[in-house]
Amino acid sequence: MTVFSALLMVASGASAAAGLPQPATEIVVVTATPLGDRSDALSQGVAVVNRSDALSASLSGGIGEALSGVAGVRSTFYGPNASRPIIRGLGEDRIRLMLNGLTGIDASTVSPDHAPGVDGLDADRIEVLKGPAALRFGGNAIGGVVNVVDGRLPETLPDKPISGEIFVGSSSAENARAGALRLSATTGQFVFRIDGLARSSDDYDIPGFAQTAALRAQTGDQTTDSIFNSRGEIWALGASAARISARTNLALSVRTTRSEYGIPGEEAFIDLEQTRVDGRAIFSDIGFLETLTISGTSGDYAHSEIGFDGTIGTIFTNSGYEGRIEARLKPIGLMEGMFGFQFGSNDFAAAGDEAFILPVTIDQSGLFGFQRYHRETWGGEIGARFEQRKYSGLAGQRSFDLTSVSGSVFAVPLPKIRLTLSAARTQRAPTEVELFADGPHAATQAYERGNPALKTEIATSFEAGLAWRTNGWTAQLDTWRVQFDGFIGFAPTGNVEDDLPVFEVAQENAILSGLELSVRGPIWAGDQWSVYTDVNVDFVRGKYDDGKNIARIPPRLVTFGIDAKRENWSVRGEVQVLGEQSRVAEFETTTDGATTYNMRLAWQPLANNDDVELILEGRNLSNEDVREHSSFLKDFLPKPGRSIRVTARAKF
Repeated sequence: MTVFSALLMVASGASAAAGLPQPATEIVVVTATPLGDRSDALSQGVAVVNRSDALSASLSGGIGEALSGVAGVRSTFYGPNASRPIIRGLGEDRIRLMLNGLTGIDASTVSPDHAPGVDGLDADRIEVLKGPAALRFGGNAIGGVVNVVDGRLPETLPDKPISGEIFVGSSSAENARAGALRLSATTGQFVFRIDGLARSSDDYDIPGFAQTAALRAQTGDQTTDSIFNSRGEIWALGASAARISARTNLALSVRTTRSEYGIPGEEAFIDLEQTRVDGRAIFSDIGFLETLTISGTSGDYAHSEIGFDGTIGTIFTNSGYEGRIEARLKPIGLMEGMFGFQFGSNDFAAAGDEAFILPVTIDQSGLFGFQRYHRETWGGEIGARFEQRKYSGLAGQRSFDLTSVSGSVFAVPLPKIRLTLSAARTQRAPTEVELFADGPHAATQAYERGNPALKTEIATSFEAGLAWRTNGWTAQLDTWRVQFDGFIGFAPTGNVEDDLPVFEVAQENAILSGLELSVRGPIWAGDQWSVYTDVNVDFVRGKYDDGKNIARIPPRLVTFGIDAKRENWSVRGEVQVLGEQSRVAEFETTTDGATTYNMRLAWQPLANNDDVELILEGRNLSNEDVREHSSFLKDFLPKPGRSIRVTARAKF
């Protein structure tokens, strides 16, 4: 890929989190893409959030909120603390949430009130792959991948013997306070690092009523001004050591996280603990291999759901490991490729009032490979993955053999235009919840019943992209369509059990389709200031073959922004128009649209140097009532109202 292509990939796809994108200023190597370098011209739908934006967006919530402004990405929003990304209308087990390319061992796919075990305050950058990434990461990456790169497994030696970073920030709507500290020491070929982060917030402010008008008419609840029990806190400590030489990179890190956050609207909170150990070894120039990478993670996770009276309702635990071996071949002419092996196992259990699934062990393994032919004006890539996934536990046993394939081509018919076409056929095994759930689930307000006889879910996807550049303007249009054979979802039965409506797993054929458009360019340039404008549009449509709508599909979002920049100042104003969602499932209510206004002022006081950065932001300045249609709590839980955020970051 040319330098233009790499810059376009980052600039058009990489809106900064929470709707405040900044122009890309450097080529970013996206490690989550198959061949892991900047020649990934065939990787459509790639977005990168840099550290500055990730820190600012993570002031008041988890990883879902840190990404909720990236085109094509929304949030589950079970309050700001339990917030998981949704990519192109798909969430839960259909996207992979990873740290340094390795799985996050937690319970966030089991229930929307469970927070993920990764956080944007950790991130050097956050990589988002929109669309099928299942060939490299498994069938449960059928919708995409979010990879947090935290720098604890470095690949290069720092320039300074001692270096570090200090970050502090606050946000008014949540009365949130956050801080992060990093310190690295380098001696010879060795790098040592310690780091930590902390964030705390109170019940957050809302523009008006907590419940929608339609719901208030039924319940009579007139709660206003703030969301009860939406407060939260998190802290994490990490340490790592690495030895880096010309041909060998060995790194080991450990991270422990503790979080306590309220379940909005309930007199209960979640106390979460996670410890994970990551390791990676990279060997370069071995025979016909350019690199051989061996990586692995081991983690222990547990959280307790505790009432205000101290009673423990349910305990969820998950422990396991994942290993990856990836070999990148030395290029032969214009051909390059890689192959790999992935394996892992984890033990999941729930005990107590909400133990709607019995303990289960999940084992998985997979072989995968990619091959690329790349010329300056055209090229192509093919890939395949063979995977096995096994479940064994008290509720039963199931085994799935999965095969996924993909192909991509690109062409540059004119110097300023690039066309891309991708296709994939991906198989996903049902989850443990979809197979074995049988019990009341308070977070979804349903009695959930799985189906042990479920078949494999198959997705056939197509994506077409057009990239264009001229006179400083860039544009990217991606259109996509996914045909599901046996789409798995919980559907209402009309029955009631334990005073809750019964939802049973069903499989139906379905179609998801959508588009993403990003345009950016200069509109004025003076002696000191330059002004740019950008427009970002994303849209998703989801329906079953019988014409019924898929539940919790996000509505369209249009973002218009203007940036003004000079040496060490930048100013951005932004308008976001969130559409209403009237195409709803039978058991859903419609969601109103909203228009919000954001502003951002950034100052780097050291000329030509970003070692010190101060940022002042205003979010939702018009104090609009905004509700996330993809949230189970949207009728009870609006997003925060007007907020002023201040952050300061210093590197040394």
